[in-house]
Amino acid sequence: MRGLGAQPINRNGEQFVNPREPRDVESAALIRECYERGNYIETPTGMKGVWLDSPLIDMLHGEGTIAKELPAMLRQYKRFDIDMTKDPVLVFPTLHFQNGGLIISENAETTVMGLFAAGEVTGGTHGKNRLMGNSILDYSVFGRIAGITAARHARKAKTGKLTLEHVIRYERLLEEAGIKTSRKSPILLPEYRGEKVLSHALDIL
Repeated sequence: MRGLGAQPINRNGEQFVNPREPRDVESAALIRECYERGNYIETPTGMKGVWLDSPLIDMLHGEGTIAKELPAMLRQYKRFDIDMTKDPVLVFPTLHFQNGGLIISENAETTVMGLFAAGEVTGGTHGKNRLMGNSILDYSVFGRIAGITAARHARKAKTGKLTLEHVIRYERLLEEAGIKTSRKSPILLPEYRGEKVLSHALDIL
């Protein structure tokens, strides 16, 4: 929506961030508007957000642009009786794309034998700020490479019995370290709306 011209605005209808800022700057500005300036819209469940002026898209590019360019999103909102061609939608940054993570070779191999990766779990392709539109190119190119390399590896690999030994080992390590947690197994994705994350985002500004 941002790429088509939709602008974030606060509860007073004010545009508070320059158009098409990099993702980290834009996200931090939204968080600041909600948690420092108090210019947020609150949902019935107590969540905070700002408006994304989606009707502006049809105003800029002609009626029917949203239906043509964003059909899946249009249908998704209509399921909840929201017509994004007439009303703005509520947004707040969580996690859009994770830049960084696993180091891969040119063949999409990680440092763990038999583990191949592509897309946002890998590091180095985009740096810390992915530009709009190149995510599909990233996972298409490296996804194909990863698939080919994985298939070659599978032909030669000796398979063993699948177990949950890694989970048992994880729980044993926690117990030996004296760490008490309600988690039942390793967690891949942390909570993205906690105070620690929000305070870090505000530091960017």
